[in-house]
Amino acid sequence: MSRLRIDKTLKLYVNGKFIRSESGRVLAVPTGEGRVVNVAMGSKKDLRNAVLAARKAQGGWCGKTAYNRGQILYRLAEMLDGRADALPTTKADAEAAVDRLVHYAGWADKITQVLSTLNPVSQTYVNYSRVRALGVVVAAPDPKDGLLGMVEAIGAATVMGNGLILLTDAAQGELAAALTEALHTSDFPSGVVNVFFGDQAELLGHASRHDDVDALYLAGAAPAAVVKGLEEENALVLRRVLKVASAAKPADPLQLQVLSEVQTVWMSAYESAGGGSAY
Repeated sequence: MSRLRIDKTLKLYVNGKFIRSESGRVLAVPTGEGRVVNVAMGSKKDLRNAVLAARKAQGGWCGKTAYNRGQILYRLAEMLDGRADALPTTKADAEAAVDRLVHYAGWADKITQVLSTLNPVSQTYVNYSRVRALGVVVAAPDPKDGLLGMVEAIGAATVMGNGLILLTDAAQGELAAALTEALHTSDFPSGVVNVFFGDQAELLGHASRHDDVDALYLAGAAPAAVVKGLEEENALVLRRVLKVASAAKPADPLQLQVLSEVQTVWMSAYESAGGGSAY
């Protein structure tokens, strides 16, 4: 007797939980094995809830030591590596994604040193600049980059201490769902990384009109008309729209800097003996 076929239902990953879209929308996506996966399509309300979760979690994530954030990124690499053979992607893509996470884990306790500066001043003060987290980032990786594009966005945003909402194309729902399972079993605090499926252009439109989103992160060759529209709309609220190349190479320190803010600190350097001349 033949068995009843079990089709997967892929859920959004918000605040550390797997949820269905409040809209009830589902897209049936065929797989290469003759099956169908039902992908929950994220809505404006789902995105609003994810932004709230990311904002709440971001402070605690940024407050962790850089060494600890590196450990957690490395733990995610371990989880993906253990599932590499079962991921719905090529072996090369899976291995590249694991290597990319290890790369960012290594940068976690070094990036602040590279980007911070001691500024020369002519008074009896010590003045230095350091980078700090930007806040909540909404990222749309290029579907052509596959799993590597998703982990590139996760690594770049979280290594700088940001909360992240990852908008993946519905056609890649099965791959993104496999990533959320690895995230769920890693040590990432709930809400730091949230994963959506759906129409990227639609979800980016919702994100660009949300007052509590600090930056949009667009990877790959996004349509020029879409990028121009987002830039014009977000310029009105001084929100950053970051355009990056494909995920073939990891972001360098200067590219990571745009996912942060620069904080300048003044400290008195007065000494009774020597004073300003000592500096």
